[in-house]
Amino acid sequence: METSTYLARLIGPVLAVIGVSMLLNPGSYLAIATAMLEQPALLYFAAVVGLVGGVALVMAHNVWAADWRLILTLLGWISIVDSASWILLTEQLRALWAPALTGAGLPLAGGVIVLLLGAALCFYGYFATNRIRRHP
Repeated sequence: METSTYLARLIGPVLAVIGVSMLLNPGSYLAIATAMLEQPALLYFAAVVGLVGGVALVMAHNVWAADWRLILTLLGWISIVDSASWILLTEQLRALWAPALTGAGLPLAGGVIVLLLGAALCFYGYFATNRIRRHP
């Protein structure tokens, strides 16, 4: 199986479930995010895990093609930049994000984006790729 298809099949359903959960439980996500901002050790651990995951994704899939595979590459690089930022600029990012966690808009907008990314990866990983490979 091609690396892009494998990663789309792995990451797509995870993002889709997270996106649906964010839309169904926005209050829970706000509570989780708020609690994480108050727990420096948990925040640091999550950032390190995100950094490792982002680096692993980019090492396996650094494809800058003008098609759906770019989603995977961008997710890896966004994870690297975001996680490294949290490790290096914890207090500044905490001050930036704390006010955004006061309303339900953030998890709802984030849920839509994450769900759409997950749905796109599921489509390309499970459906479109299979159709393209089947030749009469």
